[in-house]
Amino acid sequence: MMRTTAFSLLPVIIYLCFSSVCAQLELDQDPKLDYYCGFNWLEANTFCRTACPSGLDVDCPISPSGRKQSCYQGAGCFNRMETLYWTGVVAILFDREEHMKNHKVEVEASGTDDEENTAANDVVPTAALMGKVEEVALERTLISTLQILLDDKIYLASLDIKGQTYDQPCVEAVFPLGWDRDDPSKLALDVTMRITARYIPNAVTFYTDKDLGDVFISGLGKAQDATVRELKNANSFFNAVTGMAAVSEEDLAEAPSSMPSTSPTRDFDQLFEAKLDSTPTGSNGIVFSVKTPKGAPSVLLEGMKFVTNFEGVLEYEVYSKLGSWKNFVGRSNEFDLIASGQVTGKGPKTWVDIIQGDHVGTIVKGNETTSVNYVGFKKVYVLGDGGERSFYFTTTKRFLKEDRTAIPILFSSPINSLSESLRQYAMVTTNSELELYEGDGVLDYPWPTDPNGKSPYYRRPRGPIIAFNYDRSPCFPNVNFTGWPCPYVQKTRKPTPRPSRELLFRLLIVHKCVYPYFVSIASLCLCGLHSLLGQQKNRRMHRHCPQRHNRHGVRHESLQLSQ
Repeated sequence: MMRTTAFSLLPVIIYLCFSSVCAQLELDQDPKLDYYCGFNWLEANTFCRTACPSGLDVDCPISPSGRKQSCYQGAGCFNRMETLYWTGVVAILFDREEHMKNHKVEVEASGTDDEENTAANDVVPTAALMGKVEEVALERTLISTLQILLDDKIYLASLDIKGQTYDQPCVEAVFPLGWDRDDPSKLALDVTMRITARYIPNAVTFYTDKDLGDVFISGLGKAQDATVRELKNANSFFNAVTGMAAVSEEDLAEAPSSMPSTSPTRDFDQLFEAKLDSTPTGSNGIVFSVKTPKGAPSVLLEGMKFVTNFEGVLEYEVYSKLGSWKNFVGRSNEFDLIASGQVTGKGPKTWVDIIQGDHVGTIVKGNETTSVNYVGFKKVYVLGDGGERSFYFTTTKRFLKEDRTAIPILFSSPINSLSESLRQYAMVTTNSELELYEGDGVLDYPWPTDPNGKSPYYRRPRGPIIAFNYDRSPCFPNVNFTGWPCPYVQKTRKPTPRPSRELLFRLLIVHKCVYPYFVSIASLCLCGLHSLLGQQKNRRMHRHCPQRHNRHGVRHESLQLSQ
């Protein structure tokens, strides 16, 4: 049974604690986040070793002496915790022959029009990737290993597989020499994953994202044999596994490729978008937040897209502020209007762009036409290293559907169906620079206040179906800068401005003089002196810099400068 009080034994003994120690949950947070095990509330609050979100004592461990812990609510643990992230690759090494024998798939070879017809029907054998069942088996095995490695010092929140491929080139470059991935008898399945963990810092304990990665990488190496055995027992897909190791994403980025890349660097301008939902819901608007991952640089949002099931003219407004929106619902004065305008909806499967520049729209009422000034999208930044920016995006009531109801902005249902009506917001999508989180669907315009979270005009949580155009390095060449504004003027990526007339004249004269095909050493000296001193009146100098023909026999024309 869950204990609900911190002073149930003796009515005259109470626990006094400062806010930094108690750190009770805010009103909009799920109480289950702060259920923790202990022999009493004080121990649960002090050590925060084991969470018990079910609220049941049976989820709490038994000490070596046989003493049973209990589950306490309001332990004051959750809001004192710091979050750690690690992204990297776990390489699973297989015996190629054995693995291909049991897990081989055949892919049709692509033929060209010039090839024989039989070539198009050829098949190429390749190893099968993990299915959902195999992914779950791998996740559970690694979670079991990682929980032992963390040794109750860090709480493992999640381990998620993000992708998989065989023999990824850049992984090969950073693994120890003992890993002979070039051996043709071996086959490596490289699995990209993200680990999220939480812990409570104190005067003597402090961890970083790198510490989490180091614990996992070194620990997996030491526990390799036991992990491989457990993995083989979990699923037959892994029967041919001979070894495992991990490498962080940072090391992958620095590893040289074994072959030239078709795109050696990512462009500065990127697109970050949520997946279009096949069964979306929608309403007047949505309020949500965007964050940068821990350790990531600041980014500059330069444009925005959305989706509506309406196919006609609509009017929109976009408001934004730094930080969280959760205590500012309905308070537009706390936000900045960063965009407004009229656009035409294109249906639920097509993105609609927010208009970039300021513009004028028209409103027709009967025989009267009115002009309306709108605000083009104002670029806004998101601070790096976990910085947050909130958005409130809505349609107005100036245009309505034929049935006189509001034109909806589409969004997704909760990722976790159990969080319906609760203020629990999951991550919708992420990349290396941005994270998009669920928010609240807004059922009216303008949005009403909701101080106690019980307003009938909100549906929560809801996932924004939104896309952003952004500059991933707005402070280039300082690519890792996490503040704002940039510490110095951004390096231009546009053509350099044309030199002044005098400078252009001098540069071209010098170029003409030093070009080895054209002049002798004597002419070089005279012309160099002429260009430096600017003695243009001495026409005799021009006899030493005559018009020349290049090696293709084409005469160089005299320099003509516009006055």
